[in-house]
Amino acid sequence: MRYAILLAGRARRREDVAAGTEPRRDWLELADALGAQLIEGGEAGRSGAIPGMSAAWRAFARRDEYDVIVTDSERTGLPLALLFKLTRTRRGHVMIAHWLRPMRKRLLLRLLGGKSAVDRVVVYGSAQERFALEDLGLPRAKVELVLHAADAEFWRPIGQAPSGICSAGLERRDYGTLIEAVRGLDLVVTVAAASAWSRNDPLPDQTLPANVVKRRLDYRGLRDLYDRSEFVVVPLQDVDFQAGSLVMYEAMAMGKAVIATRTRAHRDGDIVRDGETGLLVPPGDPGALREAIVRLHTDPAAARRMGENARRVVEASLNHDTYVRRMLQIVRAVGDELGGPARATDPKAMPVRTGSR
Repeated sequence: MRYAILLAGRARRREDVAAGTEPRRDWLELADALGAQLIEGGEAGRSGAIPGMSAAWRAFARRDEYDVIVTDSERTGLPLALLFKLTRTRRGHVMIAHWLRPMRKRLLLRLLGGKSAVDRVVVYGSAQERFALEDLGLPRAKVELVLHAADAEFWRPIGQAPSGICSAGLERRDYGTLIEAVRGLDLVVTVAAASAWSRNDPLPDQTLPANVVKRRLDYRGLRDLYDRSEFVVVPLQDVDFQAGSLVMYEAMAMGKAVIATRTRAHRDGDIVRDGETGLLVPPGDPGALREAIVRLHTDPAAARRMGENARRVVEASLNHDTYVRRMLQIVRAVGDELGGPARATDPKAMPVRTGSR
């Protein structure tokens, strides 16, 4: 069975992972375990429909080179599924789905028959799983819930004395609520929220009180920041997809309690278990967030206990290795169902020149 993995952007450099400057990458390890070729799209970090469609076309042009393909998101997976559908090309297809609610994605799945060209839809949270099953009507057998956890070998406690707290990330953050929550507190808050790919600064310097510091950090710098923080805060807008999850996974792997917004995506406790590995607070409520921050700041034993619980959960199951093993099971199961090399059966399918490797 021949496998391929389609990425909208570029895969990270293996040399950086091997050198210990970055955490391990799921796509690289999946490709190695499957003997799969990586089909890469545009520049790493770029978002939007055009790079996704371009990457999908590149994968379609090389369809004779694989029997099963894994796509990294809806913006690559749905266009490729429709190309397969329109040309009656049969390939095994596992698609990662981050957020299925936007209308254009629902239309592709419902009206254009895209779902019949996808063998498995992998979602990263219970809210998206419910949406796929109940709102989109996808068959139970097609939907897989897999938690996309962090590399617990890279993100691990170093042992620095805690001083201050931190937050990190860009996607759907509500830093305005965090700023109001910590304003006037005798507590330094470091926010790692800067990216070359972000068009808007979620935390303009002129809005920051004296106790809030914004930093741009590489992976090792972020690990150092987590380690010396009392706990980690992830303030979020109330969305129904797993915004903020990567920072939560990393913080928990570092043995830190997490205060997070109880969004529609996180209220199920897929990641942070309220009172056990951290605290969940209502969206857009600076008073509740301030109360939670003061609670853990003034009770370091409770923060330490939650952080230790979080690390144990990570070591037991919520980690990179468990994620990769589960993805391998799903992809190989699709290959087994295929039963052998796939073929395009429609003689009228449009001829497409196979791209170079």
